[in-house]
Amino acid sequence: MQRPVHVDEANFLRLAEGARIDAWRPHHIAINWQGTEQTAFDVLSNPPGIAWWLGLFPASTPVWMLHLWMLPWLLLALWGFHRLGSSLAGEGTLATLLLGTSPVVVLSAQSLTPDMPLLACAVAGIGGFLGNRRTAVFFAALAGCAVLFRYSGVCLIPLLLLLGWQRGRFQAALGVLVPIVLLVIHDLAAYGELHLFSMVGFQSVSDAPRDYFRKAVASLAMLGGAGLLPFFARGMPGLTGALVGGALGVAAGSLSGQDGGALVSTTAFSAAGGACLSTLRLRNHEDRFLFCWAIGGLVFLLALRFTASRYWLPFLPAIALAALRTRPPKSGLLATILFGGLLSLGLSIDDQAMAKGHQLAAEAVSSRGTGSFSGHWGWQHHLEKAGWQALEEDTTPQGLYAVAEAPWPQEPHPDACLKQLAKWTVSDTWWGPRVHSPTGKANFHAYIISARPPIETYSPWTFHNEPYDTITLWESCR
Repeated sequence: MQRPVHVDEANFLRLAEGARIDAWRPHHIAINWQGTEQTAFDVLSNPPGIAWWLGLFPASTPVWMLHLWMLPWLLLALWGFHRLGSSLAGEGTLATLLLGTSPVVVLSAQSLTPDMPLLACAVAGIGGFLGNRRTAVFFAALAGCAVLFRYSGVCLIPLLLLLGWQRGRFQAALGVLVPIVLLVIHDLAAYGELHLFSMVGFQSVSDAPRDYFRKAVASLAMLGGAGLLPFFARGMPGLTGALVGGALGVAAGSLSGQDGGALVSTTAFSAAGGACLSTLRLRNHEDRFLFCWAIGGLVFLLALRFTASRYWLPFLPAIALAALRTRPPKSGLLATILFGGLLSLGLSIDDQAMAKGHQLAAEAVSSRGTGSFSGHWGWQHHLEKAGWQALEEDTTPQGLYAVAEAPWPQEPHPDACLKQLAKWTVSDTWWGPRVHSPTGKANFHAYIISARPPIETYSPWTFHNEPYDTITLWESCR
């Protein structure tokens, strides 16, 4: 609850500020998130749901209270896990434990992002739809509400319609269309165009064969390394999945110039991801439904601008339920739950330390005065609160100028004359797993790391003790 603003939370808090200014048009607010100030409509590829949710509180609200405000979504997701597990695998408690200890679920539950509302709407909606017929249309609409938080919720629309057709509830399943219809009406009335369609072009920038291959293997590694640790996989399907995944990992790691420990972890996590997918079957209606849910999600991930571990959230339950339906040994499930929980704890500690490091660095910089800065994530949030301005890409800083290397800093004009005043190292004092390591070539939050040139990654975590970041304070010569 005490974790400072971190990574992409900064842009959702900015969007929430837009909702406070104009709840009908939250995407009208300006933000410098890619080096140049633009409206959120042009650069933030998310629906307004999280802005409306967080925007109910004033801007002065402490971050820990906003984290508390996100807890109802976690509780709804846990209820959905149990309902799905009971309905599709006969194992409500095991499904809740298996998914509730997953690192992507645990870290998302600590975040001020749309991911937990998206997950909650998806699993509670589908789980509730499988229950009482009289409430099926309500739960179909709840599943449809996922699209209000992330556009990956669009994938749930055909999924619910398929489920409704399978269960003889097709008319009730049409309730899933209500939220997206309302969102379309809102966008046309508020902006005169559909934000969803605008974001299709925004996301479609990584469409070369190499990009698709990288995203596919990164998604596989993130599934096996941070989604579900596949101790439940068994037999020839599990072995085959691991071998295919491992081979893809070797190819991708070699393509990106990895060797040593980085290549080993890429191979191991990709093999684990392949083992996870090996649990999918096509024996009956339920198996085919879960297959479409999981593989449809993987295809969707390939269409995105980049991939991240948390993007698996709305599709992860399908793989967990498929695994439970194979009736694996309880020892394998308990190992997945135990090690998943321990890994979640270690990654949470590291993520907290990285976020706190950027907050303390921003405080040290702002104690010198005000000026402009490069870099995003929580670093941007903290400095803007202190009165600093984000530098426009390729412009000349005036006065003080602070740069953080890790959160994708925008470049000043190449002819800018700058004199270094101070330099800070954000040290890593945690001995456990790392969510972000340039040297270890691992990143939980994306499949690439800021550097010159950028570092291509696949593994969602690693072990390393390099500094979290390097902060430099400059002063304009003029």
